[in-house]
Amino acid sequence: MTKWREVTSIECQQDFDDLLDVCIDIAAERISENWGLHPVAVVNAVSGGQRLLAPLQTAGDGASNAAMHEQLVHDLRAVAADLRSYAIVSDVTGEEASGAYLEVLLEHREYAMRVLVPYLMPDATTFDLGPTKASVGQRLLWG
Repeated sequence: MTKWREVTSIECQQDFDDLLDVCIDIAAERISENWGLHPVAVVNAVSGGQRLLAPLQTAGDGASNAAMHEQLVHDLRAVAADLRSYAIVSDVTGEEASGAYLEVLLEHREYAMRVLVPYLMPDATTFDLGPTKASVGQRLLWG
């Protein structure tokens, strides 16, 4: 099986590496501070620069994680021409399997990847990551 780094550009590889790191940092901060993570996106603009994109609706408004995720995808599609790559990070604890997992959906104009990262939070100050599992992802913006 071909590995993703063998079929993607250096730009794509660097974007994915950076986006994954940023998403893990955001998740660790939000989960440890709030004991929860709603889906958020980190985007890389074609012109350079990186920014955070959060859904307008939140769980406080009665929105589910799935609804917030769909809203993010909708918002990303609206600005896809200005984007080089993006990542959406969410907590899929209880949705995928037993245990706590982060899901990071990465997409660059040339490739998409889904990364699952198990985590443990034995106390309010400890955020331990387990081994990541990566697979080819669904292309949501660029087909």
